[in-house]
Amino acid sequence: MAVTPFKKIPSREIYSADISGIQDAINKVETVLSMHTSTATGHELQAVSDQAEPAMHRRIYEGTLRNWLETPAPVVRRGGDIVPLAEYVLYAAQGMVVFPAQQASDAVITADFTHTIASSPLLGHAGAGGAVHALATTEAAGFMSATDKLSLDALDYLRYRRAGLYHAGITASALSSLAVSANNLDILPFYVPVTQTFDRIAINVTTLAAGNARLGIYADTGAVYPGTLVFDAGVVTTGTAGIRALTISLVLAPGLYWLARLQDAAPSLQGLTSAGMIALGSEDLGAGVITGYRLARAYGDGFPNPLPSGAAFITGPRPAVFLRRA
Repeated sequence: MAVTPFKKIPSREIYSADISGIQDAINKVETVLSMHTSTATGHELQAVSDQAEPAMHRRIYEGTLRNWLETPAPVVRRGGDIVPLAEYVLYAAQGMVVFPAQQASDAVITADFTHTIASSPLLGHAGAGGAVHALATTEAAGFMSATDKLSLDALDYLRYRRAGLYHAGITASALSSLAVSANNLDILPFYVPVTQTFDRIAINVTTLAAGNARLGIYADTGAVYPGTLVFDAGVVTTGTAGIRALTISLVLAPGLYWLARLQDAAPSLQGLTSAGMIALGSEDLGAGVITGYRLARAYGDGFPNPLPSGAAFITGPRPAVFLRRA
């Protein structure tokens, strides 16, 4: 942090630079704080009468409020009438007016002005006790709560998906071979924390069955449900065991997506265990945790766009669609 190296002034004359340096530093702080202002009307100025020479009395008038702004220009009045500018010198920062000529002993000098006050927009922030930038909600920007921070920390490692490797959902360390049925559209969540690029979309056929599988990606509606079809990758065969991949060039912005698979046969595919999937919640607090959606769909009809409402929940482990990070 940069700090102006002001030093204790020794026993010597005070130079104008001593004061100017302080003034400049104060102006910088005021600029950063974007100080709030207030308007004063009819503020009475007090005559300074501490000079030894009486002829100098009632020439300097000071307000109890300081730090006037020059814009809008302060207005000085005497007995309620505006004093011409030529009759005084204004020192706005000091809240002071100096008359070359002595004023009458009963003269009442007032001023209308705008001045800075001991308040700043920064004081409204939640960290300073205010309400501005309160905790974020789904509708309003704001500060992150400790609970939200822990949730994001748990998913943060997904930003480090390594290039050249396949990923599906959260991807647990254990995969398992799982059977699928024909004419069912399975859709599993896939979270993207930062913009990421993928060059393959694939399934891994562990037990072949003559037929095909169509692979694609849906965007989330905002209600943790698949909506618009954002990518129809095409078809791979399930009649040959092993990784069945399609070359793609896909950039996904941060958000929740849904990996989709629709097949016309019943092979077994490499899949995710329940622990390796994003848990969407539990409907009845039973043994099954919801891990995605299933829609009965004839293979020949392809992917619907958008996905109709009412797809059934699926629970437990699920054969997976994989994306390879580019």
